[in-house]
Amino acid sequence: MYKQKLQPITKTQKKLLFLLYKFRFLTTIQLQKYFNHKDSHRIREWMNDLKNKKYISSILDKTNPTKPHVFCLTTNSRYILRENMDCDRLVLNRLYKEKTRHKVFINHLLFIFDVYLYFLSRKEKMSTLNFATQQDLIGYDFLPKELPDAYIMTKTKYRIDKYFLDLFDDYRKPAGIARFCLRKYIEFCENGDWQANTNNSPFPSLLFIVSDEKRKKHLQHYGEYKLGKTFEDISLFLTTQDSLRHSQDKINIWKRVR
Repeated sequence: MYKQKLQPITKTQKKLLFLLYKFRFLTTIQLQKYFNHKDSHRIREWMNDLKNKKYISSILDKTNPTKPHVFCLTTNSRYILRENMDCDRLVLNRLYKEKTRHKVFINHLLFIFDVYLYFLSRKEKMSTLNFATQQDLIGYDFLPKELPDAYIMTKTKYRIDKYFLDLFDDYRKPAGIARFCLRKYIEFCENGDWQANTNNSPFPSLLFIVSDEKRKKHLQHYGEYKLGKTFEDISLFLTTQDSLRHSQDKINIWKRVR
């Protein structure tokens, strides 16, 4: 059987490929923050090498050439990522479509990585953070049918907190989408699927990120109404994209609804 000849890459570059598998689209600026590098020189070297070896592609915003390139995986990366047990084969077989995704969808996923960076920056010492994207959640049949943008778990010595996170931006723009999403979570909790498959553990808190304050206020009133009608213990927290972008240490950006 013919075996694909792979050009060698470093362990760090393999980590970069897995990050792209997990989040699908990333920029050099985001990776610089993730690796906590003072400048982007090393990041650019790694990414250019991966691009030259045809493991990744770059996407240029034709309407604004000054914007940083967005990187995504190519089909050649499958042969590297197949070695990783956390990578789903069906997902890897769809990589040929990545570069043709719509700009609004790409921006949506780029912001999910910004959310991940937000949680990393607030991670307590001696704690663990698990941030599972939709790519990671494929195949888990006890999760909602409409998967959240991320399932997050933080664990310290004294407590475990779990969250379903959803982003309502230009990709999910109509206000009715957020209302529908909340109703589906309430229905999912009331059906008992989560409790039955997790040894009756508490239902994850809901984290909704919306585009602006107007939508936040609207969803707050709607959330108070809907959550007030259920007997289930469901917590909903709201914030805006700008609040997360410009957040500072120790300042709480989340508005609790219930």
